Amino acid sequence: MSRKRLLFISSRPLFPIIGGDQIRTVQQLEFLKEKFDVDVLFISPDNNGIVNNKDIEGVENIFYVKVSKFKSIFQTVRFIFNRLPLQVNYYYNKSIAKKIDSILPNYDCVFCNNIRTAEYVREKNSLIKYLDFVDAISMNYDKARREAKGLKKLIYEIDYRRCRSYEQQCLVAFDSCAVISDVDNQYILSCQK
Repeated sequence: MSRKRLLFISSRPLFPIIGGDQIRTVQQLEFLKEKFDVDVLFISPDNNGIVNNKDIEGVENIFYVKVSKFKSIFQTVRFIFNRLPLQVNYYYNKSIAKKIDSILPNYDCVFCNNIRTAEYVREKNSLIKYLDFVDAISMNYDKARREAKGLKKLIYEIDYRRCRSYEQQCLVAFDSCAVISDVDNQYILSCQK
């Protein structure tokens, strides 16, 4: 029996590992490679991503999408016209969406490494979808909005509400979701309507 094919979508290159979130993402990739035939798509602001991630053992296809930091910042301004969290706007790019749409029919499943990449497949119903929340981002913004002042307080307030709503939408849209701790898990679940 052939193994299912999974597209692993990452909001940034996997290597070099420079933070705990990348360790978690690489560990998830290693686990998923045991169960699925995995291809990886990652977003990078520069050419270092393709150099450092040229060959990932056990992955047949690696799709690299370069998006400049300037373009990502410009994309974030869309938050004025939609209800998505700031960081989802920052990482959502129409050319990436087009690329994902073109290759998605080749896969049985998709894995998004955080809510930044969830929007690319959130409304797709033709395959099994997995999402790693990592943290309850809304909980982080909830704390930040209580301590911030001025414009920062306003931004944190807006993004707190958007993240809280978006996390709930993702809980419904994805077949399976993971989160790093029980505290984050309880926070996300406590916001359910």
